[in-house]
Amino acid sequence: MMQIPLFKNLSLANIQKTDEKFVYFVAFLYSISTGEVGGIDLIKTSRETNYGKYTAAFKEVYQLGIGWGYGVSRSLEMIADKVSTDKADQLKQLLMKLAQVIRLGDSLKTFLAEELKGTLVNYAIVYERKLENQKLFLEMFYTLMSTAAFMIAANSIMSMLMGQENSEQILLMSFIGVAASMSAFVFMMYVMFPRDKLGYASADDDLKFRLKVYMAVGAGVGVGVVLALTQVIPLTIAVGIAGAPLIYPGLVARKMEQKIRQLNDWYPQFIRHFGEIYATVGSVGGALEAVLRSDFGPLQEQIQRFKNRIRHRIEQKVAFELMSRDAGSEIIANGNSVISYAMDKGGNLHIAGNQVSEITTKINELRAKRTQTAKTFETIIIVLHALTLAVFGLMNKLTGIFFDLVNTVDVSNDTLSLTPIDPQFMAMMMPAMIIMTSAISAMALKVAQGGLYKTVFYHVALLMAIGSAVMFVMDSLLSDYLATHVLDFVKPEV
Repeated sequence: MMQIPLFKNLSLANIQKTDEKFVYFVAFLYSISTGEVGGIDLIKTSRETNYGKYTAAFKEVYQLGIGWGYGVSRSLEMIADKVSTDKADQLKQLLMKLAQVIRLGDSLKTFLAEELKGTLVNYAIVYERKLENQKLFLEMFYTLMSTAAFMIAANSIMSMLMGQENSEQILLMSFIGVAASMSAFVFMMYVMFPRDKLGYASADDDLKFRLKVYMAVGAGVGVGVVLALTQVIPLTIAVGIAGAPLIYPGLVARKMEQKIRQLNDWYPQFIRHFGEIYATVGSVGGALEAVLRSDFGPLQEQIQRFKNRIRHRIEQKVAFELMSRDAGSEIIANGNSVISYAMDKGGNLHIAGNQVSEITTKINELRAKRTQTAKTFETIIIVLHALTLAVFGLMNKLTGIFFDLVNTVDVSNDTLSLTPIDPQFMAMMMPAMIIMTSAISAMALKVAQGGLYKTVFYHVALLMAIGSAVMFVMDSLLSDYLATHVLDFVKPEV
């Protein structure tokens, strides 16, 4: 069967090239090598780590090379052939080059230092390229969002003017089609954009947050159902009120995200300073004592807890892990893991600390550029969201006027036959349009931002409130104006 190359190579693994984990894995290998370990010890230590497919590859290398006696260099080449058929694959290249270095007896420290430098440069280049692609896709989303609103409106108006008996069905199918196409586009953005994993939370923390979301959703649904049944307020306002409880878990997640970003900004200074002092004094407690004489902003609390655990004779690897849990940051967890293994294997903490600091600084810098782009996108999305729902509100009012016009004045003839959409059906569609546009726009915004996806609930609640308010205001302002001024239509007195 013939395969088109574009679709043959189009997979999640190939699209998602900016692998932050690989950068930290190479940094881990380099930090271990500064302890002047041999190739066998390097591979043996690597198989005990938690770097996903990279750890799995080195486990197989150790099993083949040491367990089954194939030799380290030969096993590295065998696993390199297995992990990927793509010659440009980073892991494949690393395994092949490492096999040659071990076979020739070259310095692992020198080789991995150059490899880390090249890996970080390549990561930055690919990330920058993805940021440029992201800008193009966000501009396409602007166009798609504005076009979708007018597409629904145009289909509905044309179905009424052309005398279609199934105008409601045409509106419903247009709505479903637009929702499906926009959702597919957002999913494509999710696949192609960098993920930028930010949080490092335990299962208990995730469960606590999910409970908050469940409570907010339950409260919102309950309030929305009561308001819809009692009809004490317009249905469009009821939708905005029903979405309001989601603001609570959203604000909790935003606060968490801001805290993690602040900790990430301070971490490079801390880890560089800690590595320099530890390389001199050779004691974790002594190094932390000296480090705490400086101020590292919001990270100071986590450092103090780290020091207290070391003072109470908790193993340094466990203490590093607990510090990562306290911070809740994936970047800090990755950096601490590299430093912890380097400390265990007698690595040079001065070099390791500098490398982790450099990597963290580069990642923070790249993510800051993405945040700047996302802020512009957020502003445009809010404005477009309001305008889109204003168009839907206008369409809703025009539909009601056309319906009254047809039922009170005979305007149909052999040439023109008006079949307006039932206003009650249109009124039921308005809440669905608010929810659909709010959810899709919020997901697109969160995909553009990256980081904690828990904050999407904040944007959903905010956009639902804005959409409800805009639609209610449009209905109130145009209630009399369109009927008496634009169409010059007055109901005849009976």
